[in-house]
Amino acid sequence: MQGTITSYLPEKRYGFIKGKDGKDYFFHDSSFKNDAQIALLAEEAMVTFEQQATPKGYKATHCSLLHPTEAPGYITPDEFMTSGSESVRGWDIVDLGDWIVHGASRESPNEARRQAIEHARGLGANALLKLEYYKTTGAEAGTGRGTHRFTIHNFRGRVATLAKRHANGDHEWDELTGLNQRARAAEQTQQLLAQKKRNVTWKVVLLCSLIALFIHPLFIIMLVGMGFLYNRKKHSDTWLEPILK
Repeated sequence: MQGTITSYLPEKRYGFIKGKDGKDYFFHDSSFKNDAQIALLAEEAMVTFEQQATPKGYKATHCSLLHPTEAPGYITPDEFMTSGSESVRGWDIVDLGDWIVHGASRESPNEARRQAIEHARGLGANALLKLEYYKTTGAEAGTGRGTHRFTIHNFRGRVATLAKRHANGDHEWDELTGLNQRARAAEQTQQLLAQKKRNVTWKVVLLCSLIALFIHPLFIIMLVGMGFLYNRKKHSDTWLEPILK
């Protein structure tokens, strides 16, 4: 009997074959006569097999690939994937980054989630795993006396690249990896921008302080305080962090 692999889960080592007779046959990768072919199993791959009826349904035995010399490529999800767990059903984790991205917004949880996804996409990821929502509180000077406090919506998740082997896949393994390298480069850029911001701020404070000497010394204290306030780390400054091991 000939058929086509319609699904295969490498981590579970089993899948299903749609036979020429229209029936679905369960198979385990140990059913393949040649162990070397197991590494080539992919959806839409053509196989030959022997039929077997069991109390639980139809089973394929003595399986063999029709074109064992054609190494399958990979396909990726059409949409960005998110999951509150460490996996996404139906997809393999090709590259699991050692980095967490954050999204933060005063507007809404949806905007914070969108930012987290955009940060992940910027690193070349197509998924966020263990995505979770949390709240923090921000503060700013109010229009009257006192301080105005507000809620900040946050999302954080671990970057990953998902894919799966497919007979018609047009992606290679190498082009789907490299998350950690890109994240390290992004972190270095983030640190350089933060340092540049601090340097510019204190140059402005110094210049204004020199001018304030001719107006009133109390202005210097006020300017220094404003410098510390402006350079205070914000959520937007820490959108990327490594996972501590």
